[in-house]
Amino acid sequence: MNTETYNKFLSIFKSRKFWACFLAVLTAVGAYLYGDLDLWEMVQAVVAAAAAYSTGVAIEDAGSNISGTNLL
Repeated sequence: MNTETYNKFLSIFKSRKFWACFLAVLTAVGAYLYGDLDLWEMVQAVVAAAAAYSTGVAIEDAGSNISGTNLL
């Protein structure tokens, strides 16, 4: 693995968006395992967390393409 790929990989784990998504998925799976959610509700929660994460990353990427800004 080259240095650029490794740095991108590490930056994901430093992202608050990633950890918020991770906790949302973990909460959904935990609620399913304890019987608070049906399978379909858990799937909906995981898809919603993934959609929110991908939207946040897309907005960040679009914002970083504006000239003269550095959001990282």
